[in-house]
Amino acid sequence: MSAPATDRPPLSAECTLGQRPDYRDVHRMCNQTRDVPLPHSNGVLLVRRCGCECHWRRGGAR
Repeated sequence: MSAPATDRPPLSAECTLGQRPDYRDVHRMCNQTRDVPLPHSNGVLLVRRCGCECHWRRGGAR
């Protein structure tokens, strides 16, 4: 059985670590809040936006 498909990217390292009780403050250090396109490319991303739900609630393009 395969996992359900999702349109959100994986969590950043900061958001993943921030899920642990002793590291909740690390979550604020995540800076992957926007997709960063590769310059002069046609939709190729250099850095993909973090899939953390709090970043998606703030707005912005998906």
